[in-house]
Amino acid sequence: GITEAGGARSGAVKSAIGFGLLLSEGIGDTLRVSLAADPVEEIKVGFDFLKSLRIRSRGINFVACPTCSRQEFDVIGTVNALEQRLEDIITPMDVSIIGCVVNGPGEALVSTLGVTGGNKKSGLYEDGVRKDRLDNN
Repeated sequence: GITEAGGARSGAVKSAIGFGLLLSEGIGDTLRVSLAADPVEEIKVGFDFLKSLRIRSRGINFVACPTCSRQEFDVIGTVNALEQRLEDIITPMDVSIIGCVVNGPGEALVSTLGVTGGNKKSGLYEDGVRKDRLDNN
């Protein structure tokens, strides 16, 4: 195993580098993440590694924009709230949260669910098809 303990964030980054290289090459059949944090976080980080490499899908894979001047709603707050509220879902799915109409529709096309920021209203997509519009406030 690769054990490079650090805090929740720094330990996850260090572990991701080592695990990512090995697992992407098909090396390894067990992983153990060591963090100087709540042991539950170690399990979550491990599942996130596997999900990111598409080795094992469990739960929601969030895709979000880094935000820019085009965002039409609070992307960061929305993603943080959804990650916390939906963390118990184990059904694999991709959810895109994109703050503008420039990049949002493209991400929504390849997502199970997607939200694309628009002027005062955002588009809600399901399996790449716009289903509704939501107020941005």
